Parts: sequence; structure tokens; C-alpha cells
Amino acid sequence: MEQSKHSEEEILKLGKKLIKELELVYSVNTLARWMAHYLAELITNIENTEPREEKQKLKKECCDIIIEIWGKRERIPIEKPTDRLKPIIDVISLLKKNEHPFIRHRFFDKKNGLKNSNSSWLSFLEIIKNNSERIYRKSLIAMISEELLEKDKEWIKEHSSFLSDDEKSVIEYLDSIREITISIHGEEKEETEKEKVEKLFTELEEQLDEQKEELQKLKKIMLKSHNKPE
Repeated sequence: MEQSKHSEEEILKLGKKLIKELELVYSVNTLARWMAHYLAELITNIENTEPREEKQKLKKECCDIIIEIWGKRERIPIEKPTDRLKPIIDVISLLKKNEHPFIRHRFFDKKNGLKNSNSSWLSFLEIIKNNSERIYRKSLIAMISEELLEKDKEWIKEHSSFLSDDEKSVIEYLDSIREITISIHGEEKEETEKEKVEKLFTELEEQLDEQKEELQKLKKIMLKSHNKPE
């Protein structure tokens, strides 16, 4: 990353952000404490310098150092953008290895119906597919909270130009999922966190119960067919 892509004001603002992040691990990390003091001292020197040429020289040196530190941010002891989202990103990445996490087949084409004599099995598989998709979506959305995204959205708002396209896209994608869910369900009444959790697990249990019920139906049909006299 070249400094020319960013104004000095943007870079110094990033430097102040890094100081705040480093201060969060002051008590347990000597490197964080040293780096925070070092950056803070550089910025303070700029603010306390009067001659214009000297101030400009210090600004350039400080900005170069901030950009260098940011370029090696994976090695510094701060919580980087999307760090807290990694478990969710890992789930999405795993599912992306296939075109779709669940089977889509012509047998499930509603226009054509179930094109097979094993319609009981296909009916069961359709329930499994549909419910699994719903369970997956509900579970993924449950992992995404406003609190979880808050810090990363702040990175985008305040320091977007320093983030990679991947970092920005994953934050915006997860935020959009959350916003869509809120708009679909609406906010007719205020719910406590406990009520939200209870509602979520009730919905998940209903999906699983439906699968189990369909499984029991299939079991009876299959056992009945095998009990027929030869």
C-alpha cells in the first residue's frame, strides 16, 4: 500500500485508531504498549511542532511508519477487521466449496412433481432439503448480531480506504443478511434477548420435529411394504 493513495489526514487518523486498539491490550502485551507509546509520541511531536517545514517533515515520517505498520497488521497485537467474524466466514467458505450446500434435483421440480416411484423417499428428502436450508439460514443469522458487526462497521465508516475488498464485502454481506431478516420479520413489538433466543430455538425445534415426523411416516410406509406377503 502506497502512501500516495491516502491523504496525510486519513493516515494520521488511522494511526490514532491503531493507538486505541493497541491500548486495549496494554496490560498483557509489552509490544502493544511500546507501539502505542511510539505512535502516540510521533503524533504528539507533530502537533507540538510549529515551523511549517519541520511539521511537514514529521508528518511524512509518521505517515510512512503508520503505513508500514498497517501493512504488517497481521503481526501486530490488535483485533483486526473481521477477526471476530472469522467463525462465520469459515462456515460460509466451507459451504462455498459446493455450488449449493444442499441438493437441488429435477425430482424436486414442483412443475413436474416427483418423477419416481419412490415418492415417499423423495417427499422425505424434499422436507430435509427445505428444512435444512431454513435451519442453516436461521442459525447463520443468529450468529450475526449488531454488537458483533458494530466494530467492523466502524472500520468501514472511518477507515474504508485501508481495508481490502474482501474485508469490506464480507462485513457488508453479513450486515445485509441481518438487515433483510429484520425487514422481513418486522419489529412489531420489542422483544427481550431471552424472548429472541426462545423464539429462535422454538423455530429450530419445529423444523427438526417436522423432519422427525416425516421420517416416522416414511418408516411406517417402508415397514408396511416389507410386511406384505410374498
